[in-house]
Amino acid sequence: MILDRYLRHEVAAPLFGVGLTLTAIFAIYSLGDFLTDASAGLIGPGQVAVLTALKTLIALEVLLPIGLYVAVLVGMGRLYSDSEMDALRAAGIGELRLLGPVLRLALLLAVLVALLSTVVRPWAYTTSYGLREEAKANAEIERIEPGRFYGYDGGRRTVFVESGRDGLTEVEGVFIRSRDASGVEVISARQGGFRSRIDPNSHELQLEQVSLYKATDDGHELFGRFDHLTLRVPIRQPAPPSARPKMAATSHLLASDDPHERAEGQWRLSTPISTLLLALLAIPLSRSRPRAGRYGRILVALVIYVLYFNLLGMARTWVEQETLGSIWWVPGTLGAITFAALTPWRRLAARFRWRTHAAH
Repeated sequence: MILDRYLRHEVAAPLFGVGLTLTAIFAIYSLGDFLTDASAGLIGPGQVAVLTALKTLIALEVLLPIGLYVAVLVGMGRLYSDSEMDALRAAGIGELRLLGPVLRLALLLAVLVALLSTVVRPWAYTTSYGLREEAKANAEIERIEPGRFYGYDGGRRTVFVESGRDGLTEVEGVFIRSRDASGVEVISARQGGFRSRIDPNSHELQLEQVSLYKATDDGHELFGRFDHLTLRVPIRQPAPPSARPKMAATSHLLASDDPHERAEGQWRLSTPISTLLLALLAIPLSRSRPRAGRYGRILVALVIYVLYFNLLGMARTWVEQETLGSIWWVPGTLGAITFAALTPWRRLAARFRWRTHAAH
């Protein structure tokens, strides 16, 4: 129907604009965080774009609902501010008639959000955590910069390089201090060179004019000088990411008795429900007087949105702490408010008065 297509266009246009803007802002913000980590040597430059894309993909389950919420608010608000709603009412088309096209669009987006939340979210988190573990392993050697001390193996080994050139293939002023169960070992060298990944399991550090000192816990000491000393440095293998509820399959979460997993599972199911409820709530929130401005109630709507998702987040925390059993009372409350706001109370009251008067 022409009216349905018109309403879908009125909502779809701001949905595309708002959704694209929110996604771009979030991606740029996330990119800044990952670039900071990359500059500190915590992740590789090649992993920045992938991690940013994964984090943005995870955020879509929240960005899309607010995008639709604002889009319905703006699209329907224009009908009120331009007096088009008055014209529709004069033609016998009420607000409830407009629920159909909005609801169909909201259902389509809710299905997409459900897929993002239940399928894409655990995959993205698993991939993201795996990349971070890989970055930790690669950064063990690659993050070394001359003039700084670096600790490894929980502080059991300290490395310092005074200066270096060509990606540490030539180094000067090398200092390595190691401590294990047998004692302390200190190696210093005037110069040397580092060869990365000479085989799948190790790097190689070639040192010249080397001094070596070792003190054991039983009181023995050893000191030596060497013209050349070659050390094999084991390549740290990426550890498999530790199990987290965010990485678990949705079917596993829904069957789990663990409070953290139960909270994560309920959160995943709540996002498509929130998408539908917020889209429907935006219809009564868009009501305004003619020529009052289509953006007049956006601030109120955004406050409601922030309160809702903060309350949903608090309920999730309470479920994790076993203070509450579920988070469903929050969407339930929003559903009751939405139902009350959409119900034409005046029309029902008028019908009730007419029936009462006719009965008498």
